[in-house]
Amino acid sequence: MAPDPPGPDEPTPAADPPAPAPRALADPGAGAWVVTLDAVGTGALVLATLAAAVAEGRATDLVNLAVSALLFLGGCVAFGYGFVVAAGRSRTEVVDLAGLFYLTGSGPTEVRRRLLGLWFAQIGVAAASVAVVHPPFGVMAPVWGIGLISVWGARHGAFPPREPAGPRRSGSAP
Repeated sequence: MAPDPPGPDEPTPAADPPAPAPRALADPGAGAWVVTLDAVGTGALVLATLAAAVAEGRATDLVNLAVSALLFLGGCVAFGYGFVVAAGRSRTEVVDLAGLFYLTGSGPTEVRRRLLGLWFAQIGVAAASVAVVHPPFGVMAPVWGIGLISVWGARHGAFPPREPAGPRRSGSAP
Protein backbone atom coordinates (compact mmCIF):
# COMPACT_ATOMS: atom_id res chain seq x y z
CA MET A 1 0.00 0.00 0.00
CA ALA A 2 1.41 3.43 -0.96
CA PRO A 3 1.83 6.06 1.75
CA ASP A 4 -0.65 8.92 1.79
CA PRO A 5 0.58 12.10 0.12
CA PRO A 6 1.37 14.93 2.53
CA GLY A 7 -1.45 17.30 3.38
CA PRO A 8 -1.40 21.00 2.48
CA ASP A 9 0.17 21.98 5.83
CA GLU A 10 2.68 19.13 5.96
CA PRO A 11 6.17 19.59 4.48
CA THR A 12 7.06 17.33 1.61
CA PRO A 13 9.86 14.90 2.42
CA ALA A 14 13.18 15.84 0.84
CA ALA A 15 14.32 13.52 -1.89
CA ASP A 16 17.76 12.02 -1.62
CA PRO A 17 20.21 13.81 -3.87
CA PRO A 18 21.16 11.80 -6.93
CA ALA A 19 24.37 9.82 -6.66
CA PRO A 20 27.23 11.35 -8.63
CA ALA A 21 27.92 9.68 -11.94
CA PRO A 22 31.12 7.61 -11.97
CA ARG A 23 34.05 9.34 -13.61
CA ALA A 24 35.05 8.02 -16.98
CA LEU A 25 38.78 7.36 -17.01
CA ALA A 26 40.86 8.15 -20.06
CA ASP A 27 41.45 5.49 -22.67
CA PRO A 28 44.58 3.45 -21.76
CA GLY A 29 46.08 4.61 -25.07
CA ALA A 30 45.71 8.29 -24.15
CA GLY A 31 49.06 9.93 -23.64
CA ALA A 32 50.96 6.92 -24.98
CA TRP A 33 53.78 9.30 -25.95
CA VAL A 34 54.30 10.09 -22.24
CA VAL A 35 54.66 6.39 -21.37
CA THR A 36 57.00 5.85 -24.34
CA LEU A 37 59.13 8.85 -23.39
CA ASP A 38 59.33 7.57 -19.82
CA ALA A 39 60.38 4.09 -21.02
CA VAL A 40 63.07 5.55 -23.30
CA GLY A 41 64.45 7.65 -20.45
CA THR A 42 64.44 4.68 -18.09
CA GLY A 43 66.24 2.53 -20.65
CA ALA A 44 68.87 5.23 -21.19
CA LEU A 45 69.39 5.49 -17.42
CA VAL A 46 69.83 1.72 -17.08
CA LEU A 47 72.33 1.59 -19.95
CA ALA A 48 74.33 4.62 -18.77
CA THR A 49 74.46 3.33 -15.20
CA LEU A 50 75.51 -0.16 -16.29
CA ALA A 51 78.20 1.29 -18.56
CA ALA A 52 79.52 3.49 -15.75
CA ALA A 53 79.49 0.56 -13.31
CA VAL A 54 81.22 -1.92 -15.63
CA ALA A 55 83.66 0.22 -17.57
CA GLU A 56 85.13 2.74 -15.22
CA GLY A 57 86.51 5.66 -17.13
CA ARG A 58 86.02 9.29 -17.94
CA ALA A 59 83.90 8.64 -21.04
CA THR A 60 81.36 6.44 -19.27
CA ASP A 61 81.20 8.88 -16.35
CA LEU A 62 80.44 11.72 -18.77
CA VAL A 63 77.75 9.69 -20.53
CA ASN A 64 76.24 8.82 -17.15
CA LEU A 65 76.36 12.48 -16.12
CA ALA A 66 74.80 13.62 -19.41
CA VAL A 67 71.96 11.09 -19.28
CA SER A 68 71.25 11.70 -15.59
CA ALA A 69 71.36 15.49 -15.98
CA LEU A 70 69.10 15.38 -19.05
CA LEU A 71 66.58 13.23 -17.18
CA PHE A 72 66.75 15.51 -14.14
CA LEU A 73 66.29 18.74 -16.11
CA GLY A 74 63.65 17.21 -18.38
CA GLY A 75 61.82 15.93 -15.32
CA CYS A 76 61.90 19.40 -13.73
CA VAL A 77 60.41 20.94 -16.88
CA ALA A 78 57.79 18.17 -17.13
CA PHE A 79 56.89 18.55 -13.46
CA GLY A 80 56.46 22.30 -13.82
CA TYR A 81 54.38 21.90 -16.98
CA GLY A 82 52.18 19.25 -15.36
CA PHE A 83 51.68 21.40 -12.29
CA VAL A 84 50.67 24.46 -14.34
CA VAL A 85 48.23 22.43 -16.46
CA ALA A 86 46.75 20.88 -13.30
CA ALA A 87 46.39 24.33 -11.71
CA GLY A 88 44.43 25.45 -14.76
CA ARG A 89 42.16 22.42 -14.53
CA SER A 90 41.62 23.01 -10.81
CA ARG A 91 39.34 25.94 -11.64
CA THR A 92 36.65 23.56 -12.85
CA GLU A 93 37.73 20.20 -11.39
CA VAL A 94 38.88 18.95 -7.98
CA VAL A 95 42.47 17.97 -8.78
CA ASP A 96 43.94 16.04 -5.86
CA LEU A 97 47.63 15.33 -5.39
CA ALA A 98 47.25 11.54 -5.26
CA GLY A 99 45.39 11.61 -8.57
CA LEU A 100 47.88 13.98 -10.17
CA PHE A 101 51.18 12.48 -9.01
CA TYR A 102 50.24 8.82 -8.51
CA LEU A 103 47.19 8.56 -10.83
CA THR A 104 45.17 7.18 -7.90
CA GLY A 105 41.58 7.09 -9.12
CA SER A 106 42.36 9.37 -12.04
CA GLY A 107 44.08 7.08 -14.52
CA PRO A 108 43.47 3.63 -15.96
CA THR A 109 45.16 0.81 -14.04
CA GLU A 110 47.31 -0.17 -17.03
CA VAL A 111 48.76 3.34 -17.45
CA ARG A 112 49.20 3.75 -13.70
CA ARG A 113 51.12 0.47 -13.43
CA ARG A 114 53.39 1.33 -16.35
CA LEU A 115 54.26 4.84 -15.24
CA LEU A 116 54.72 3.94 -11.58
CA GLY A 117 56.68 0.82 -12.53
CA LEU A 118 59.05 2.88 -14.67
CA TRP A 119 59.43 5.43 -11.88
CA PHE A 120 60.17 2.71 -9.31
CA ALA A 121 62.71 1.21 -11.73
CA GLN A 122 64.40 4.62 -11.95
CA ILE A 123 64.48 4.84 -8.16
CA GLY A 124 65.97 1.33 -7.97
CA VAL A 125 68.66 2.12 -10.53
CA ALA A 126 69.43 5.38 -8.71
CA ALA A 127 69.74 3.56 -5.37
CA ALA A 128 71.97 0.88 -6.90
CA SER A 129 74.14 3.51 -8.57
CA VAL A 130 75.12 4.84 -5.13
CA ALA A 131 76.84 1.53 -4.42
CA VAL A 132 78.43 0.86 -7.82
CA VAL A 133 79.04 4.18 -9.60
CA HIS A 134 81.30 6.96 -8.32
CA PRO A 135 80.07 9.67 -8.47
CA PRO A 136 76.47 8.38 -8.52
CA PHE A 137 74.90 10.86 -10.93
CA GLY A 138 71.88 8.59 -11.38
CA VAL A 139 70.32 9.78 -8.12
CA MET A 140 69.05 12.82 -10.05
CA ALA A 141 67.21 10.80 -12.69
CA PRO A 142 63.96 9.74 -10.90
CA VAL A 143 62.71 13.31 -11.24
CA TRP A 144 62.07 12.27 -14.86
CA GLY A 145 59.48 9.69 -13.84
CA ILE A 146 57.50 11.83 -11.41
CA GLY A 147 57.59 14.73 -13.87
CA LEU A 148 56.10 12.61 -16.65
CA ILE A 149 53.51 11.12 -14.29
CA SER A 150 52.36 14.66 -13.48
CA VAL A 151 52.16 15.47 -17.20
CA TRP A 152 49.98 12.42 -17.86
CA GLY A 153 47.78 13.13 -14.83
CA ALA A 154 47.36 16.80 -15.69
CA ARG A 155 46.52 16.19 -19.34
CA HIS A 156 44.54 12.95 -19.20
CA GLY A 157 43.57 12.30 -15.57
CA ALA A 158 39.88 12.13 -14.63
CA PHE A 159 38.92 14.40 -11.76
CA PRO A 160 35.45 15.19 -10.38
CA PRO A 161 33.88 18.48 -11.37
CA ARG A 162 34.12 21.31 -8.88
CA GLU A 163 30.78 22.22 -7.35
CA PRO A 164 29.69 25.78 -8.01
CA ALA A 165 30.46 28.12 -5.16
CA GLY A 166 27.51 29.44 -3.22
CA PRO A 167 26.84 33.15 -2.84
CA ARG A 168 29.40 35.01 -0.76
CA ARG A 169 28.21 36.59 2.43
CA SER A 170 29.19 40.20 2.80
CA GLY A 171 31.24 41.07 5.81
CA SER A 172 32.57 37.56 6.36
CA ALA A 173 36.23 36.74 6.58
CA PRO A 174 37.76 35.21 3.44
